[in-house]
Amino acid sequence: MSLAAETKPALTWSVDAFKAFWAKPDPAALTRVPKVLTEDIVGYWPRPIGTVRGAAAYYKTIESVVTAVPDFSLEVGEHASTGDCTFIRWIATATIDGKTEHFSGCDRVRTRGGRVCENYIFCDHPFFDKVAERLRQIGGGGGAEKSPAPAGR
Repeated sequence: MSLAAETKPALTWSVDAFKAFWAKPDPAALTRVPKVLTEDIVGYWPRPIGTVRGAAAYYKTIESVVTAVPDFSLEVGEHASTGDCTFIRWIATATIDGKTEHFSGCDRVRTRGGRVCENYIFCDHPFFDKVAERLRQIGGGGGAEKSPAPAGR
C-alpha cells in the first residue's frame, strides 16, 4: 500500500457535507452515502416508511428520496450540536404532482467515529408517501420495519 493511500483521511459525516449533498442531490453522489454510515445504523423515518435498520436499507431509503422526486432539495435553516448528536432544521423544495412544494423538518443525527449510527427524521409532509412508494417499487427497504415510530414522533 502506498503512503498516500495510508494517510488519506476517511470520509466522515458533517453538517457541511449534509448541506452540500442535499442542496442539489445528484444520483451519482449516492456512492458516497454508505461511506458515512455505520453498518448498524438505525433510521427513524416519517410514516409510512418507519424504522430502517442497517446500512443497505438506509442507503435504499436515501436513494428513494433522491429518485422519487428528482428535483427534491434541502436548505439548512440552522443546526446545533451537543456531544455526538447534531440537530438540523431544514427547508425542502420539491415538485409533487406538478406543484412546487416547500416544507420543513428536522433531523437528529447521532455519529460514532465520524459516521452516522442513528438518525431521527421529523416531518409530517406527505412527501414521504412518495418515498415509501418508490421503496416498494425498488424492492422495499431491505430491512425497513413496519413498527410504530418511537414516542414523541
